[in-house]
Amino acid sequence: MRHQKSGKKLGRTSAHRKALWSNMVCSLIEHERIQTTDTKAKELRRHAEPVIAWALSVSDLLRKEKDKRTLEERVRILHAIRMAKRVVKNRDVLHRLFDVVALRFVGRHGGYLRITKIGSRVGDAAPMSVVEFVDRGEASK
Repeated sequence: MRHQKSGKKLGRTSAHRKALWSNMVCSLIEHERIQTTDTKAKELRRHAEPVIAWALSVSDLLRKEKDKRTLEERVRILHAIRMAKRVVKNRDVLHRLFDVVALRFVGRHGGYLRITKIGSRVGDAAPMSVVEFVDRGEASK
């Protein structure tokens, strides 16, 4: 019995799963839309939304000029960046998360992703989904 065990194992070791979620979150932030299986899409939400929430928690401080931030504000920003960096390993994607994505979701409290089922995969008939940001940029549409 799997009482109080959260998350799907997906037939992978824990290190492989951690790398999988890190890579998928990075790809989602970079491309704003990815296609994956239903199970991975639902599980991805558990890993991506907290990362976006960390970036969003300091979005008001990021709008200030760098030289006008107090020491406490700089510490809050640094802490949020380090917390997000536990999942997002790519430096360019991390900057995109804090500079572009977080500012887009100001005023929204959760629910940053949309999962749309698109049918079955041709090779093995696995149910597929598209994961994308709820408020995608106009350039990506």
